[in-house]
Amino acid sequence: MLMSMKAGRSGLLVLALAAALGGCGNLGVPAERFTFFDLGLAEPVEPALEFPPARVEVRAPSWLSTGAMQYRIDYRQPAQREAYSETRWVAEPAEMLRVALDRALTANRSADGECRLHVELDEFVQVFDSEQSSHAKIVARAALLVPRSDAELSHRTLVVSEPAPTPDAAGGVIAFRRAVQRLAYDVSIWLASLDPERAQGLNTPGRCRR
Repeated sequence: MLMSMKAGRSGLLVLALAAALGGCGNLGVPAERFTFFDLGLAEPVEPALEFPPARVEVRAPSWLSTGAMQYRIDYRQPAQREAYSETRWVAEPAEMLRVALDRALTANRSADGECRLHVELDEFVQVFDSEQSSHAKIVARAALLVPRSDAELSHRTLVVSEPAPTPDAAGGVIAFRRAVQRLAYDVSIWLASLDPERAQGLNTPGRCRR
């Protein structure tokens, strides 16, 4: 009898956690029942880049090539990737990130550049550190490519983490919006340091200019 009661309590805890996280998977959920989220309109970075990239490209691995809002329960099963059952992104993370970075980096342009910003998105997931604590995590490898070539002028790995105000999908969205804005700022600081007239060792003045 005692074992049965313990098992019952354990089952209820598991069900409660699953309900709080919104489930794991989208099987059997009609499309019209999904709640869709986006990253909003990224704010232009300040100060504006003197020579912003001519184009922003973002690629992602197959497991991020979906609109599913993914999360990890890091304190219990860090190797397991799950997805909210009734909430989705309006587009794949790579597409949303490309639009956000393009707007943030080029909205206040005072001149045009020729180099391309190429981003490999390695991680885009909400990580639960406990039942009540989570954060948005973005890991990306960025490279500045010279005009009409895939040769790299410079590259950098960027890791961004922002806490979620609530332990659910809505809180994750807020955290991701902040994380993307911070990522754009980190990219702009890196690109500004590579201004051909000031960067040391590049010896390529005007290479990214039109």
